[in-house]
Amino acid sequence: MLHRYFRLFLFILLAPGAFYSCKKLDNFTNQAVQLNFSTDTLNFDSLFGKLYNSTDSINMYPRSITLQVRVSNPSEYDVKTTISLAGNIYGFFRLNVDGRSGKQFDQIEIGAKDSIYIFVQASIDTIQVLGFQEINDQLLFETNGNKQAVAMVAYAQGSNFYSNKVLDCTKYDDMNWNSSKPYYLMDSVLVPKGCTLTIDAGTHIYNYNNSAILVAGTLIVNGNISSPVIFEGSRLDDDYKELAGQWIGIRFLKGSTNNTMRGAVIKNAYIGIEIDSLSENEKPNLVLEQTVIKNMSAVGLLSYSGELKASNNLIYNCGLFGLVGEFGGNYELTHNTVYLSNSGTVRKDPGIVFSNAPLRNENGTIRFSIPLNLTLTNNIFYGNLDNDFFINNDAEGAPIQNNIIASNLLKSKNAVYNSNGNLLSIDPQLKDIPNNDFDLKAGSPCKGSGKATSIFIDILGRTRNSSNPSIGAFEGE
Repeated sequence: MLHRYFRLFLFILLAPGAFYSCKKLDNFTNQAVQLNFSTDTLNFDSLFGKLYNSTDSINMYPRSITLQVRVSNPSEYDVKTTISLAGNIYGFFRLNVDGRSGKQFDQIEIGAKDSIYIFVQASIDTIQVLGFQEINDQLLFETNGNKQAVAMVAYAQGSNFYSNKVLDCTKYDDMNWNSSKPYYLMDSVLVPKGCTLTIDAGTHIYNYNNSAILVAGTLIVNGNISSPVIFEGSRLDDDYKELAGQWIGIRFLKGSTNNTMRGAVIKNAYIGIEIDSLSENEKPNLVLEQTVIKNMSAVGLLSYSGELKASNNLIYNCGLFGLVGEFGGNYELTHNTVYLSNSGTVRKDPGIVFSNAPLRNENGTIRFSIPLNLTLTNNIFYGNLDNDFFINNDAEGAPIQNNIIASNLLKSKNAVYNSNGNLLSIDPQLKDIPNNDFDLKAGSPCKGSGKATSIFIDILGRTRNSSNPSIGAFEGE
């Protein structure tokens, strides 16, 4: 009985709104009515299109975010307005009015003191784009002879366009990427085994949702301080410029060898770099230098039994972990800064972890166990947890064969690391963390506290003190 009365009450409460929303408009005026708009211009960020000479038959094109304009009728009368696109010769803009898609909408009704929403999206799918072009159009309204317009502006950028592509080792353009045009990866690309992809300084790679760069062969990134190679998501509007989790990341597959990345910026992915296995030759899986990894929803750099040689790198703003070396492996890390904060997530586990734990199958049986070799020198490994640096020495794993940890600043309460010039749980005094400036303040305890190494410059190319360098990726001023 109670439920019946509650339903009746709810019907009475909602009925006036329901009847009003279904009310037929019949008080139309013939007078010229001036409509009001929530904006006078819809501004779209850069859109990507294929290069004119591209031979790849791809029917998928990236689209812009959807923008909206609210159209209000301030008069005391119902009106009918016709909505259309002024030009749209190449079909850049798409409209949705009152739940319908199209290019022109005749006699759209707007009640007195009421409003409607128009949704607009832009994409490049009918012409090839040679370079950077500004695209202008207008959203036109004609209401009883009164003509009004809302401007629309977008920018078209020609790009090298790939979708679900295995790169062709025999094609120079596939295996040598340069800075003349950006690269847009609609889906994952694979560097096949036996092939080398070389990326020149200043090259910009945009990655669409769920895309990844998979390397079975070799990847050589030749960026530098003034012209880095940038890997990021494809959304350029302000809300996405520094947003994590927009694409998968760069993954070095089993058998990938001789990889080198210098002067790169890797941002806004799920896992920045992932190394899948132990090196298959005497060289590291990856040599990583003067690279920034930031805004990762999960992990900055993740290695499974890999061999990594890394110097002068900065990793920050990662949701769960900054740096992880699982199932053993070989790690020679010198002058790196890994800084962890909550980054919008609640972290409970250390953000920098190395482990010799064996790999087990679903039944708990050990599949293999690989020794862990660590040489950590002059690094800042710091976060907002009491213990953000952790080495797991699993009793069932292969013994840790080499464990050189010297002249690092570590966020840890484990006294075992309180030797060899290490500094424990001391504020590194970085310049301006909220604005992502991880250089050292003048009074930083890291200044001049490192030990001499063969690394003579810092991440910015500044000369290091040869006998007493600073700890971390930055030498400081």
